[in-house]
Amino acid sequence: MVTCAVCNDQFNDGVQCTSCKKHLDFSCAGISEIGWRKLGADRRAQWKCPACRAPSPALLFPQPAASLDIVLMELREMKQQLHDLPTLIHDIRSIKDELSELKKSYDFSSGRLDDFDSRIGTLETNASELGKLQDKVSSLQAEVASTKLELNSHDQRSRLNNVEIKGVPFKKDENLFLVLESISRKIMYSCDKTLINYISRVPMQNSNDKLVVVSFLNRYVKEDFVAAARAVKDLSTTDLGFQGAPQRIY
Repeated sequence: MVTCAVCNDQFNDGVQCTSCKKHLDFSCAGISEIGWRKLGADRRAQWKCPACRAPSPALLFPQPAASLDIVLMELREMKQQLHDLPTLIHDIRSIKDELSELKKSYDFSSGRLDDFDSRIGTLETNASELGKLQDKVSSLQAEVASTKLELNSHDQRSRLNNVEIKGVPFKKDENLFLVLESISRKIMYSCDKTLINYISRVPMQNSNDKLVVVSFLNRYVKEDFVAAARAVKDLSTTDLGFQGAPQRIY
């Protein structure tokens, strides 16, 4: 026989708490005999009585976590931290002012950068225009050089048609076409004005005299004129009607 730890009744069959090791009948244990049998050996080996399963008063009514001294100490620490708060606020304001100045400086620098970008863009445009002008100048220079070569070539060809006549005295208001007609009659060569490109006086080097230059339209007329003149010897100013001592014309 076993005595129940709760009601003190004697019983033959009951349960035992695995925690407090007390014996209880089924009624005080809060479980039926059939229910106890169904628990199985493993669960019966871990079974606890209602008293051991109930939470302790300490858990139901926990004591204050901190004493009054601890609370006072924490308050003093908080007060010390609050004592440094004005300094912290001042530092924050200083940082805020510095950030504001930095922002103004950034805005100013950004504006200057935009201005620099604009200037650089203008310079690039001007450089592009200058490049185009340089190309145009180079093209014009090439055209001028080509024109000069062409003019020189034309001048060289024109000179092949020229005849220089020396020894003809200069006369005010002279008509060089009439002078050329006189020479043509003397050398017996008919020279029509339509065959002449131009006729003019040209200064001679190292002399105050000016020779007569006749430019024919083609070389063949010029060669015929020169051949006829060479056939006549001792052509002089007297033959052309000039007064005074005769001078040779060649």
